Amino acid sequence: MASLKHTIVSSEVYRSLVLPVLRHLRFGMYSPWIRHHICLIILSMLAFLSILWLFRVIDPYPLRDWVSLRETLISLGLVGPVIFVLLTAVLPLFSPMSILVVTGAASFGPAMGIILSYIGAQLNANITFLLVRTLAVEERWGKGESLSKIKASIKRNGFPIVLLMHTLSLFPFVAVNSAAAASGIRWEDFAKGTLAGTILPIVIYSLIGEALIPRIMPPEVYFAFVAFIMLVIIVAAFKKRDAYLRRKGV
Repeated sequence: MASLKHTIVSSEVYRSLVLPVLRHLRFGMYSPWIRHHICLIILSMLAFLSILWLFRVIDPYPLRDWVSLRETLISLGLVGPVIFVLLTAVLPLFSPMSILVVTGAASFGPAMGIILSYIGAQLNANITFLLVRTLAVEERWGKGESLSKIKASIKRNGFPIVLLMHTLSLFPFVAVNSAAAASGIRWEDFAKGTLAGTILPIVIYSLIGEALIPRIMPPEVYFAFVAFIMLVIIVAAFKKRDAYLRRKGV
């Protein structure tokens, strides 16, 4: 991470674009916390604009407008929907499910988008559940009497709890699935709660995506935003790993 920071600070883009802005704002007058966040905002804007510029330089036909994207995906036959389902099954492990649901509706239309997103959501939920169970996270919850009672209560009411949390969609999709697996809920209750609970939020996000996204922004801007979010997640993951290694003295 230190080498990455040095590379960014010493780059021509940073010296020619970021530093003049910071000098104009009298950067040294602000506290270190403010300076740090100003740098992050400027670098984030540059990263997003760079991704958008890359999309426009490449100028792929499917990203010119949503109709072109939809026609391209349909022309792929089964390949387009299968790729989308696989992405929906994997990417929500790291990014919000709602982004992919909106993308599916805007790309395939609301009806097909709902079906594909629903299939991908079930695959993702079960992948997350099995991963958490494989890591035996539920065994690390603790062995106190109060914790044992909480776990027993969740196990007894697994289906309604999963159903409610997915229907309300107040928490990230992957967080709900991970918590359900870690609490020791039976897979049968989890599967039934997920099957029933994900219908309403997927329908709502799909209708919102179909109604608003094509009118608000072209596909290249939307996918540049999605790519930027994935970039932020990757950088944050590397930063967290470096901090963990430093604590371990590696």
